[in-house]
Order: sequence, then C-alpha cells, then structure tokens
Amino acid sequence: MDEVRTVSPWPNIVSMSRLGAVPFLIIIFVCWGNNDSFPETWFWWTFLGIFGVGMATDALDGYLARKLDSVTIFGRMMDPLIDKVLIQSTLILLAVSSWTSSLVPFWAVILIICRETLITGLRGYAEVQQIDFSASKLGKGKTMSQTIAIIMILGGMAVHGPSMIDMLYSEICYWAIILATTLTIISGLDYAIKLRSSMN
Repeated sequence: MDEVRTVSPWPNIVSMSRLGAVPFLIIIFVCWGNNDSFPETWFWWTFLGIFGVGMATDALDGYLARKLDSVTIFGRMMDPLIDKVLIQSTLILLAVSSWTSSLVPFWAVILIICRETLITGLRGYAEVQQIDFSASKLGKGKTMSQTIAIIMILGGMAVHGPSMIDMLYSEICYWAIILATTLTIISGLDYAIKLRSSMN
C-alpha cells in the first residue's frame, strides 16, 4: 500500500502572509505619505521594513516547501503571483507619490504590469498543459532587480530626505528602475519563447 504524502500548509501560509503586507503599505501611504509636506523619516523606514520583510518571506516559503516536501501546484502558482502583487503595488505607490514619481516613471510601471500580467496568464496555461514553467535565472534576476531598486529608493528617502532628489544617488535609483524594467521585458520574452518551444 502506497504511503500517503502529507503536505504541510506552512509554505503557503508564509506566502499568503506576504500578500498581507500590501494593504498595510497602502494604508500607510494614504494616511501619512500622500500629503503636501514631505513624509517624516519613520514613514520611509516603516514602508521599507514592511516591504523588506514581505520580500524576505519569498525565500522562506520556497525553503519550507522543499524542506517539508510540500511543493504544490497552488504554491507554484501563488508564490510568483504574490511577489508580483507586492512589488507592483509598491511601484504604483512610488510612481504616484510626488516625492518619488521622478524616480519611478509611470510608463515603466505600466510596462512591468503588462509583462507580469501576460506571463501570469502563460504560467497558468503551462500548468494546465503540464509544461514546466519554473522561474528562470532571468526571471529571478528580474525580481531581484525590482526589489533592490525599490529598497534603494525607500532607503535613500529615509536617510537623505527630500534632498535626495538633488543628489547623484537619485540618478542611480532612476537607472536602477530602468534596468529592472529592461530585465522584466527581456525575461518576459524569454519565457514566451521557451513556452512556444515547449509546445512544438
């Protein structure tokens, strides 16, 4: 008689907790970050802390899934989707903020959202067709570049305040966003090409 596999819920619980960071970020932004006066230092550190801890759980849930032999279709689908929701929500907030909009062009955010939406749809199709659509090195690099760019902006605002906009560091942050956008597009094309090849 085959042994019944026991799937631990903890990897998915950790993933869903990352999703819980999004409403907190939105509430903090609407209440304290959307005013005419520059937000106080605690706002930026709190925003950075919530985002940073949320993204850190991405590594934790993957580790738990492998350690507990609890890799599931739900987890493979939801884990990257939750990453996208957290990152894109943060990028939208930064793009609409009068203090960071010059660092996060709205056209770049739109390109990222369009790419992520398309690839999420393709990933769902691949799962139904039982085609391997695991994250590639380019895909992981894309997520890492987006995360680093966001942390650079939030950290810079927390440390330097509004004077950051006039510093060379702001230019570096801007180009970090452009680099992240470029990697996002390239990795999306890479996924699409690989899926097309797998279907032939």
